[in-house]
Amino acid sequence: MGDVGWQELSLGGHSPAGEAFQEFQRLLKALAQRGVVLAIASKNEESVALEAIRMHPEMVLRIDDFGAWRINWRDKAQNIAELAMELNVGLDSMVFIDDNKVERARVREALPDVLTPEWPPDPRLYPATLRSLDCFDKASVTTEDRKRSAMYAAARRREETKASVGSIEDWLQSLDIRVTTEDVGRANIGRLVQLLNKTNQMNLSTRRMNEQEFHAWIGSGNRRIWLFRVQDKFGDSGITGILSVEAAEGRGRIVDFILSCRVMGCRIEEAMLHVAVSWARHMRCTKLEAPYVATAKNKPCLEFLCRSGLERGDDDTFVWDNNTEYPLPSVVRLVAVCS
Repeated sequence: MGDVGWQELSLGGHSPAGEAFQEFQRLLKALAQRGVVLAIASKNEESVALEAIRMHPEMVLRIDDFGAWRINWRDKAQNIAELAMELNVGLDSMVFIDDNKVERARVREALPDVLTPEWPPDPRLYPATLRSLDCFDKASVTTEDRKRSAMYAAARRREETKASVGSIEDWLQSLDIRVTTEDVGRANIGRLVQLLNKTNQMNLSTRRMNEQEFHAWIGSGNRRIWLFRVQDKFGDSGITGILSVEAAEGRGRIVDFILSCRVMGCRIEEAMLHVAVSWARHMRCTKLEAPYVATAKNKPCLEFLCRSGLERGDDDTFVWDNNTEYPLPSVVRLVAVCS
């Protein structure tokens, strides 16, 4: 592209290779619509590459179809590692497609957890080769899966606004964050199970349950569960949080405290605690407990609890005295709480 310019790219038209490239992009876009996040690792000038994506009339994939990119002249393995950190995914969740066998060999050597399939030199074989990969197969697709690419694009725009706003609080205030709670039903049970079984970082106990086990658990005892939907001026992040609380012997106890990494640090965590304490006070519980169960990946949850205002006990159980309400952050608007 740097040599011929985007106007001369073989894309679409009546060329067999151009048609194959376009079909390859259609297949990638279909994967994105099922929840696969697309990212770019390209050795090129960023401005040149992005101009082609924006300007070429036959381009199927556009800027907002990509969750992130590294377009530069550095080592692609390093760029892929940085992309994994930015997107907050494990290397073992990444698939690297490249038509250069040297680049493939480099990534296989440096990042063995990344799936790097062999790739044909003939572009006409790209669509069939992509279809043959079974790593993208998934039993079910949620609404949040379908919106994932748009959510990452919104997150990128959200981060870009930080540079133009003075303090973090001012930035959060400018986002117009709206949090809505939902009861669990047929429409969102799939998302609940997905969050339960895949969220690792902001997860109090990291317990795993299937749908049947969840229904059995919620059906016994004095328990309450909420799903949290997060929206701001950049878009709808979908259902990104789970909170479950139970009451016994005058005490409330948080069982599940789960939040997607996409909205961590936006004061949603405090809004969830506000809901938990309000329910525990309504149930006449004198205290609310949050027993933290350490795992290899949920240190962010511990770090939040340490600055949350809850009192930490010797056994890593954090406690709130229900004589006092837990404040709702001023930067969050709690739109509705289902009864």
